[in-house]
Amino acid sequence: MIVFSLRARTRTRSLLLAAACATLASACDRDRGSVSTQTFPTVPKAACQSGDHPETALQGQVPSTLRRPEAFGGFNCNLRMVAQLRGEGAGWQHAFFTDAAGHACSYFDTAPVANGRTHRGVVVVDTTDPAAPQPTAYLATSAMLDPRETLKVNATRGLLMAVESVGGRTPPKVDIYDIATDCRSPRLLSPSENAPAALHKGAERADEGDFSPDGLTYYATSLRSGTVYPIDISDPRHPAVLAKWSMPTNQRTSGLAIGHDGSRAYFTLYGEGSASPNAQVVGGATNGLVVADVSDAQARKPHPQVKTLGALVWGDGSASHQLIPVSIAGRPFVIATDEGGSGDSNASGWKAACAAGLPAWSMARIVDVTDEAQPRVAAELKLEVNDARNCDQVLPDLAGLSGFTYGSHYCSVDDTSNATLLACGYFESGIRLFDIRDPAAPREIAYFVPPSVTIPSPGSLNNTTAAKGRPDHCSAQSRFDRKASVLITTCQDNGLLVLGWDTRTLARMTPTTQSGRPR
Repeated sequence: MIVFSLRARTRTRSLLLAAACATLASACDRDRGSVSTQTFPTVPKAACQSGDHPETALQGQVPSTLRRPEAFGGFNCNLRMVAQLRGEGAGWQHAFFTDAAGHACSYFDTAPVANGRTHRGVVVVDTTDPAAPQPTAYLATSAMLDPRETLKVNATRGLLMAVESVGGRTPPKVDIYDIATDCRSPRLLSPSENAPAALHKGAERADEGDFSPDGLTYYATSLRSGTVYPIDISDPRHPAVLAKWSMPTNQRTSGLAIGHDGSRAYFTLYGEGSASPNAQVVGGATNGLVVADVSDAQARKPHPQVKTLGALVWGDGSASHQLIPVSIAGRPFVIATDEGGSGDSNASGWKAACAAGLPAWSMARIVDVTDEAQPRVAAELKLEVNDARNCDQVLPDLAGLSGFTYGSHYCSVDDTSNATLLACGYFESGIRLFDIRDPAAPREIAYFVPPSVTIPSPGSLNNTTAAKGRPDHCSAQSRFDRKASVLITTCQDNGLLVLGWDTRTLARMTPTTQSGRPR
């Protein structure tokens, strides 16, 4: 097992960064680490059109008075529902692909529990006509029954892959499907019984993962053990683990992303926020990201090493979760989302964050990585519900709740090589669309908060409380289809949603394609 490490050469510049150094030794290097202490304003609110049903309170808020199934019909602003495929609900992930014949497909997971359902596993949907999405297959192999957040597509090779997650058997299984020929009918290449032998050692289980752009390597993470393991899938019928890298001092990592040439990786530091009691124990926040060189694995060197190039921590969030390398106007950035706010994800944690003047719920950030040794936060996608000054107005909405409520989860951009639009799922704040052409001054331009359901979906991960009027959880990625002027996504009880945008609102946006990686 290889541990991320670099020898510290100088003393750290701040106590907050020193706390991160207890977790990531390389962050102590004078030129290899930074800490974000800047305070950012809330994102300007979207200007809605006539006929929309805009939010009635704060930006991102569903007031307690509306949290009943018969009362909450949802909000929309410059986004409207074009089509829906509720099915049996949806889970965490939404992947998508267009095959050589022009068929457009969506893939999304469902809850691993049976719950008397007709179909389990990953749902395959033909979205070639986005106004009439049609399910075409259900993938029920071992890894697809419980992929958690490993369900990913590689467009270069036309592969769909998942690694069995924390609810599955030991050792975990790996499923790789060919979707290049016909994305509507995935063809299993690597039966889950052929799990890489190295995964048998230590019983690793996956939390999330990402392909290298060339589709020859898949990097999986294990949140429990804080490990990353690159898997050679050049022969998808016989995947093989190349190495096992461990984050230092038992630091956990959830998400990761691989840069355009496969030599750069961005790993999350799944840490604590400044208002967390655990953060006080170790002396400060430990939440952020790491920039690393993984060219050894890309080049298939024996015993590949991972080299830390830089790190960034921030105290106004926790559980760093997703990273998206992008280019904006020719400069490199990473979209970073958290799963938690500045304190713990319960009433006492929210109150502690509010008392400290910090966001109680998670949000997305735009991180400038032009200087890999010194990443910096360029902007935060902070909604009014994230503003600590509004806590007294927001906390009553969440009485008796804990875990995921207001706050971000997964985001997507329209084009990683020239990002102009960013769509984020904010759990109970719905799908939010942002103009990010100026990465230092993003602005909200649309949102869709789906209605509550009266009967929970059996395959949803939100089904225990949804029928009581709790807003649906929107937690997955979104596909931009500019030709059809729609956004395709999933929310857990509402299933697959096709959302049409108001062309007047987006008319000034520069047209882009969905292909490409950051330069």
